[in-house]
Amino acid sequence: MLMTGISDRIISMDLRLLRAFVTLAGCGHYHEAASVLCITQPALTKQIKLLENRLGLTLFVRGRHGAQLTA
Repeated sequence: MLMTGISDRIISMDLRLLRAFVTLAGCGHYHEAASVLCITQPALTKQIKLLENRLGLTLFVRGRHGAQLTA
């Protein structure tokens, strides 16, 4: 029973990170994506960095003109 609760939270967190990734990829700007997700820009940045750390990959090239997906 305890494992079910833990695995549900892990899946929920993973879906949250994936939703952040997809939204930022679609918007191309942290501010706009954060607004769509109804979270702050620093929270979105943390979620993207966490996902990148878990995957061991850089997912976005960040710059003055927003965030672009890496190849």
